[in-house]
Amino acid sequence: WSELLNPEFKGKASILNIPSIGIMDAAMVVEAAGLHKYADKGNMTRAEIDLTMKILTEAKKNGQFRAFWKDFNESVNLMASGETVIQSMWSPAVTKVRSMGIPCTFQPLKEGYRSWASGFCVSKGVTGAKLDWAYEFVNWFLSGWAGAYLNRQGYYSAVLSTAKANMAPFEWAYWMEGKAAEKDILAPDGSLLEKAGALRDGGSYDDRMGNVACWNAVMDENDYMVRKWNEFIAA
Repeated sequence: WSELLNPEFKGKASILNIPSIGIMDAAMVVEAAGLHKYADKGNMTRAEIDLTMKILTEAKKNGQFRAFWKDFNESVNLMASGETVIQSMWSPAVTKVRSMGIPCTFQPLKEGYRSWASGFCVSKGVTGAKLDWAYEFVNWFLSGWAGAYLNRQGYYSAVLSTAKANMAPFEWAYWMEGKAAEKDILAPDGSLLEKAGALRDGGSYDDRMGNVACWNAVMDENDYMVRKWNEFIAA
């Protein structure tokens, strides 16, 4: 993680500009560099937030960062154009860059992964037919097609068994079991992603999920953190 602040990549590094996620990347960098040991990265004190932002602000003023991205396309364009050579990225963005024929590694890091999860919530105000439709959508989403699509982007779905039923055995072996691809691996849009024989970055599902160091969370000091993050971006 500390490579994000390595002077070798000065002007060629980028970090995600969504405060609640970026702060966790920043904490992993700070801790990996041996600058601070957090009691709980997901619930920092104000002093820890100040320290983290001070370190990133100094790096920014020294020209370490080329840009701060907010969406998928920005991160893809930064890497595909060569404007950055190291950055925090989402799995589908790495998949997209690779499908463009550009080498891009989702690097396993010795300190572990920063992870996240998302799910569906139905408002208590939804009733009748609309409630039925909401559950129909959730049930469809978990029925396998969407899960297989997510797996081919490098993500994981909540119901692995239905996703597996919608993937070819060689795809499942590559994405989930960490095995060498028996055939060419295609991206969700059908473009070539990896040639036969390739191995997935980070290995199997068990290897990757077994190496999660922290999860995104909303801190008690979230409002303060967002304010300090925005000051960092504006600095």
